[in-house]
Amino acid sequence: MIMSTKKIRNFCFISHGGAGKTILTETILTNVGLIANPGSIEKGSTASDFTPEEKSHKHSISNAYFSFNRGEYQINLIDTPGFADFRGEVAGALRMVESAVLLIDGTAGIQVNTNYVWSMAEKNKLPRFVFVNKMDLEGADFFKVLDEIQNTFRGKFVPITAPDGSGENYKGVFDLLQEVAYQLEGNQEKKVTDVDLSEFEDYKHDLLESLVELDEALMEKYFGDEEITVEELIEALMTGVASGEIIPVFAGSALKNSGVNLLLDYLVKLIPAPDHAGVVTGTWDGETVEVEIKEGDTAVALVGKTMVDPYVGKLSIFKVLTGTLSRDKEVIIPDKDVKVKLGKLFKLNGAKQEEVAKLVPGEIGAVARIDNLETSDTICSGVKIKVAEIEFPNPMYFQAVYPASASDEEKISNAINRIPEEDPTFKAEYNTETRELVIAAMGTMHVEIIKEICKRKFDVDFITKTPKVAYKETIQSKVEVEEKHKKQSGGRGQYGHVHIRMEPLPRGGGFEFGEDIFGGAIPNQYIPAVEKGIVEAKVEGVLAGYPVVDFKAVVYDGSYHPVDSSEMAFKIAASKAFKKGMEQAKPVILEPIMRVEVKVPEEFMGDIMGDMNSRRGRILGMEPDGDTQKIVAEVPQGEMFTYAIDLISITGGHGSFDMEFSHYDKVPEKLQEEIISQRKAEEA
Repeated sequence: MIMSTKKIRNFCFISHGGAGKTILTETILTNVGLIANPGSIEKGSTASDFTPEEKSHKHSISNAYFSFNRGEYQINLIDTPGFADFRGEVAGALRMVESAVLLIDGTAGIQVNTNYVWSMAEKNKLPRFVFVNKMDLEGADFFKVLDEIQNTFRGKFVPITAPDGSGENYKGVFDLLQEVAYQLEGNQEKKVTDVDLSEFEDYKHDLLESLVELDEALMEKYFGDEEITVEELIEALMTGVASGEIIPVFAGSALKNSGVNLLLDYLVKLIPAPDHAGVVTGTWDGETVEVEIKEGDTAVALVGKTMVDPYVGKLSIFKVLTGTLSRDKEVIIPDKDVKVKLGKLFKLNGAKQEEVAKLVPGEIGAVARIDNLETSDTICSGVKIKVAEIEFPNPMYFQAVYPASASDEEKISNAINRIPEEDPTFKAEYNTETRELVIAAMGTMHVEIIKEICKRKFDVDFITKTPKVAYKETIQSKVEVEEKHKKQSGGRGQYGHVHIRMEPLPRGGGFEFGEDIFGGAIPNQYIPAVEKGIVEAKVEGVLAGYPVVDFKAVVYDGSYHPVDSSEMAFKIAASKAFKKGMEQAKPVILEPIMRVEVKVPEEFMGDIMGDMNSRRGRILGMEPDGDTQKIVAEVPQGEMFTYAIDLISITGGHGSFDMEFSHYDKVPEKLQEEIISQRKAEEA
């Protein structure tokens, strides 16, 4: 059944791992009749966690998409992973919905990843809701959690429902807006209208004042002691939610199916429809483009996720932003200038696909077997527009990958390079200098899952090691050297004679070659051979065999033999001269230095700065960044390969960082000796 865009509601569940998103999803799917009974995480029978890796690890790894009807409304729900290593999935989900529902464990309160996913939803400027779960468990405290979120996050948090007791004494939830209760009777909820809400009087008063402040007419009624209907309050609440001025808070127990139907009812009422913004905004050729959100041939969609299904092949999951998409419709991928024809279209329910004839604005669907289509791509028809790409977190945990056995050696590169198609937070690159395949992931769990996927999909296994550092060598002083290559063994001999001047260049100067020959000491035809000899020789320095950079070499004198001289002879002479010059010019080893930006709450500043010093880092500056502090530093790359894990340990997961290559710099003398010794041991 195809719904009007105004009757579509899109939202995702976000939380720290273990807060109950999957169980809440299972309960909702059961309540709406999509599944017969809630599945079990322990038994691997949930609709959300259907991949072999999710079943074995007993937690979500990828987004799960569901589409179902609730009365006259179509609901598109995305259940996201809660572990920090899979934040990329959350980033994709947030761009496909009009609202995010944050789950908080009522016994644990705000946890490590709670802060992060909340900030992601806030950055996307989405209307947000909070569901305090597990009120039936011992130690659950709704009001403590409410105080915690009010003191931690920006926004006006107002409870719409509140628990009737907690732990063993948990009886159900109160609807403070409509002044009714939903009490548990076995596995069912019973609506009770005659309830005493006196203990919630302050919360009811705050709720009422928060809502009337949003509407002048309601404000007049309020101060005039006129009756304000529930419908008027809900209308005001819709306005407050859409603007972000109000963040409703709900209580319940997903496991007991308590407060769940009430939550869904309010979400249907309060979440803005997909056409709320009126237009889709993007760019083309540097100009802003706006397209009205409505059904029709002019269509725009954003790909939020790519996955490979074992039965239907590559699936591109997208949200229709405007227009109508149907099978066989011709669309373009504008930034790739590629025209494609859509095949079968699907709505997704976990591992199941349901073929549909068309998709209207606001719907989330999938198309199969379009090889050129990637995550974050825009597809469009009747207009050229590119909407903003999804901002995925940068992977900052680095490991070198080696085949587990000889049989894996040929297959490993192909397998590893296929993973980014499905997972934009995973990157792989062959480092030609260290001769290693280096992967970048979100953390140790992420790497473990990638390893399992490679084994299952591509029958390849690998091991990981800390990557090698791409050291380089350079010189520190100016030298002049002479080298002659002379060989006579009967017949024509070999003769090349050069004087080479070598001098250091500034960091990043690379290599320069020059000639300063007078009087034809060396004929012009041999000068390129001299340069070639130095270029080939500088691949290996004299200290530890690392490439040599940041120097200039000038051939300024020499001699030749009219018969025995050759390009080869001058190349060999230049190579020997280079090595002699290196030894005399105070050679040193250089290491890559990274520019690092760390964002942490202020209470961790001292620990972070101390840790940076232990990594031989140099602090460049500090400045406030929203609710956090930003520390900018330069740190040797070799000290940063596992920083993603170390930062979690230092801050309890409350920190984040980015880094990029800055420059090369000289390593300390003691470390240089260690590097040389280690290099010799490797070659022995």
